[in-house]
Amino acid sequence: MPNDKEFKKLRCRVVRRLKYYQNIVLAFSGGLDSSVLLDLLVYIREETRILRSHERRRLRAVHVHHGLSQNADQWVNHCKQECYLRNIPFSTIFIAINKKSEGIESTGRRLRYQALVSTLTQDEILVTAHHKNDQAETLLLALKRGSGPAGLAGIAGDTSCFSYRLVRPLLDVTRIELEIYAKRRRLHWIEDNTNTDARFDRNFLRLHIFPLLQKRWPAFSCSVARSAQLCSEQEELIDELLEETLNQIIDQDKSLHVNTLKEMSKNKRMALLRRWLVSLGARMPAREKLLRIWKEVGLSRQDSRGEMKLEHQYVKRFRNRLYLVPFLLSPPEDTFILYWNSNIKSLVLPRDLGCLYRTSITTKQQEQKNTGINFSLNLNTIQSRINDSSGALFPFSIVRAPIFSESISVRFGSVDGLLYIVGRCRGRKLKKIWQELSVPPWWRKRIPLLFYNDQLISAIGVFVTCFGKAEEKNKAWNIVWERESNNAITNIMLKNEIFQDSCNERTDTIDEQFSDLLFD
Repeated sequence: MPNDKEFKKLRCRVVRRLKYYQNIVLAFSGGLDSSVLLDLLVYIREETRILRSHERRRLRAVHVHHGLSQNADQWVNHCKQECYLRNIPFSTIFIAINKKSEGIESTGRRLRYQALVSTLTQDEILVTAHHKNDQAETLLLALKRGSGPAGLAGIAGDTSCFSYRLVRPLLDVTRIELEIYAKRRRLHWIEDNTNTDARFDRNFLRLHIFPLLQKRWPAFSCSVARSAQLCSEQEELIDELLEETLNQIIDQDKSLHVNTLKEMSKNKRMALLRRWLVSLGARMPAREKLLRIWKEVGLSRQDSRGEMKLEHQYVKRFRNRLYLVPFLLSPPEDTFILYWNSNIKSLVLPRDLGCLYRTSITTKQQEQKNTGINFSLNLNTIQSRINDSSGALFPFSIVRAPIFSESISVRFGSVDGLLYIVGRCRGRKLKKIWQELSVPPWWRKRIPLLFYNDQLISAIGVFVTCFGKAEEKNKAWNIVWERESNNAITNIMLKNEIFQDSCNERTDTIDEQFSDLLFD
């Protein structure tokens, strides 16, 4: 390892970015950038082992085989050999990308990220080898799209992706510095032939535009990176200033108050609307799209049920609230009946609606839960259970246990006649109950209805009928509805398969929300 001042400085940059992390997974393409980062990470790992023997850094590499080049199999062998020489655990993930798709760049990025993150454990972080030139390219592409400060902030050096961290320790290093390092270290790397295809915007910039800019202004990449940093800091400040207001206008169910937004200035309203969408996993909408969402959905009549389709979700209005709703499969038919064996504690629901789980509860637990949740019509509590599309809160109902002669079934849709529910003296039709409890229309036919024989016992998470009320002297059941629609919807949207070659095991695709992250 070279010990001159410049190389020590490069190592220090990487160490500074990664000093708080112990278990690192490198996205290893085998190209120049990731080969340099692999070499640096190995050196840092060994140096840590010698100087601080009590610390144990774990490092492994993952290569994504996208099949876009006829040399892809050779690249896998190269990466495997490089890791073998350094005693680094290595695995390959295979993804299928439709070569005829129009958005092959963005599709490839999304699928690569999904594949990489699918291999992580909770205590690992993902590390990529983006550098300062990548940052400059990203900013110019953002300018081409007409992006605002958030887009011009470019690539984040350390960001949160769900429960994982994504770190890019080379963002303040230029490509020339990486080339000098690689040559001095006599590293071997591959050249991706797709990088010379100027049909792709990023390659066009890299091949034809940046050489002219760098020749005219040698410090151009550094200046652009500084501008991106300033935009990032500005966005962080705006986030901080708007955080309190955003929390005040978002309900527990993640819906947004329309009337409060109406009273705000246009700029503040658009900033809050954009942050609300992004906080729920939507991609950053273009300015024109955002204006349309407000005009066509936010300003629609209360009874019009306005909605607008985004990439993988809908923005819907119900009463004075805006909701971000994932694509949902059509609900089961009203005639559908799913019988539940009382000896089995779980029941898989149709149409990707998740599962029901039951547990027996004690009298003391029953008293505690009945007073605060299912045996009162607390609208905020009920709405938070029904509407939360993140799956973080699971609806549940406390009901009496069935007697021996009663069969248990789950149904969906409409119920004839008047229903007498706990907390109400008068009978009401099911449609009226949905309206009183502000249950959005798109959930009504998807809520599991629990029956004993032909008697409705509970709409899980919403209400319990008088026939289902649990008494202190009787046994009670806690029925929990764990909705799994988000994962199922993700699989539908992807329409691609991802395979992990590590340990010869197949792995499923995961959250598509990495689609707006940049990876090259």
